[in-house]
Amino acid sequence: MTLVFDKPHAIDSPALAPAQDDFDRRDDHRPELTIGLLNNMPDSALKSTERQFARLLQAVADDVRIRLHCFTLRSVRRSPPARVHVERDYRDIADLDKLPIDGLIVTGAEPVAKPLPEEPYWRELTEVIDWTSSNMRSTIWSCLAAHAAVLHLDGIERHRLARKCSGIYDCAAVTDHWLTREVQAPLKVSHSRLNELRENELATGAYQILTRSVDASVDVFARQG
Repeated sequence: MTLVFDKPHAIDSPALAPAQDDFDRRDDHRPELTIGLLNNMPDSALKSTERQFARLLQAVADDVRIRLHCFTLRSVRRSPPARVHVERDYRDIADLDKLPIDGLIVTGAEPVAKPLPEEPYWRELTEVIDWTSSNMRSTIWSCLAAHAAVLHLDGIERHRLARKCSGIYDCAAVTDHWLTREVQAPLKVSHSRLNELRENELATGAYQILTRSVDASVDVFARQG
């Protein structure tokens, strides 16, 4: 497959950089998907998060051509070097509504406040959540972004853990769903968080639990919009 970044992109792994003629090939009739990555991770993980999601897309796309647009929330604080990287290689968040995006991935962000609505990026993030509800066919909310989405959409509060959940955990599919149909158990998943979403409360909000860990509780959950 070909992974095409929207802007000239400094990628540490050459395997992710398509050949130059892939950008300009006019007779390429392969199906194409446009994916948005709203990367709100802290500066130390900004570029590694780009690479990780790019590799995942590359691994599953087969013959589909992927066009990847990177965004970040303006309200996430950045160091001067990170701001330079974002200004050079990212699209403005305002362009979300102008691009024919087929699917959106929204990452977590570095926690600053205990209550999510007190986070400095809360208002901007909830605007994105509202926008996806009526404009996106499919959205993946990762880590803190998932906690924010269910709180804003359904009022489901996260709960503080007695001690931090941090490590690589064995997870298993718990329902027959197309997203997990070919997943082999145990699925190794990393978790690093001080809060959890409870399964019974997610079920009340019509979310379907897809994978679960004995030690880390709920892992992946989904809801059809």
